[in-house]
Amino acid sequence: MVIHLLILKPMSPQPLQSLRPMSLHFFEEMFEPFIEQSRNITIRYQVQKEKPDDDDNLTFVICSVNNSETPEAFYKNLTKLTDASIQRVDEFLQKQKPAYIDALADYVIGNIDSLSSIIGNQSILLHDDKMGGFFNCQFKSFTCALLAGPDIWDSKLLVPAIHYNTQKFAEVWLRVIHHTKEQVNLIRHMHKSANLAVTQETVQRKLDNEDFKIKFKISVDQEAYFFYLLVRSDIIDVPDRKSPQLINWITNNVQSKNRKTNSLISVRNKYFYHQLSTLDYWYQKLLDALEFINEERERILKYIPQ
Repeated sequence: MVIHLLILKPMSPQPLQSLRPMSLHFFEEMFEPFIEQSRNITIRYQVQKEKPDDDDNLTFVICSVNNSETPEAFYKNLTKLTDASIQRVDEFLQKQKPAYIDALADYVIGNIDSLSSIIGNQSILLHDDKMGGFFNCQFKSFTCALLAGPDIWDSKLLVPAIHYNTQKFAEVWLRVIHHTKEQVNLIRHMHKSANLAVTQETVQRKLDNEDFKIKFKISVDQEAYFFYLLVRSDIIDVPDRKSPQLINWITNNVQSKNRKTNSLISVRNKYFYHQLSTLDYWYQKLLDALEFINEERERILKYIPQ
């Protein structure tokens, strides 16, 4: 039998489009502290007997989840980590070309969403003292948590009971995930519109220098926080998705102390990231305003018949 071999000449490789080098682990680098939290969920608990000699009626007390004693403290600690990571995402996307922003933002959001997988659905049978029976209760729980406490009960009963008492912590985790994804989406829209906004800023500067602007006697930090405060206090109605347009308007229509024009990037950064000195400034200004209002009120009351 003769075997014929067909030898194919290798084709020349097609030229690839130039790709910008980028670390495949940039998400992990930005969110490392938060990811570390997800890998090491530790629930510390204690067991209390309702009666000294009664081993059947036990109460499980949650001491902490990842060293946070309450869901509120857990939320505060997690958002402190994600806020720092969000700022890094903001700085990272700011340096990217507009064509890359959607893909990068989707990648970050997808990875953030994957961290919600540490939360699962669980059920437990609870006794209803009023009805005199049992009912099935569904709740959210950490799927791979380390339980640190006395092992004095059947694990099939112990583990669900502990997780039932940490469901609010699990809900906090999901709330932080949702909030973080919203923040990345907001930054995405900010940067996608940045190129257009910068173009508009350039055109604006070429217009007549005598165009009307609101002149503030305060710094860019204080000015940006003033508008942030108006939005957060519901004094002006600006949805989050419209924040880029508001910041663009502030840049083009408001003049800060000792400046004829403001930088769009500077106003945007000051709008979202606040310094303690700025908060102290507005805190004092609001106190002064309250004092002025009280004086006006007292003056008007003198002319109102009692």
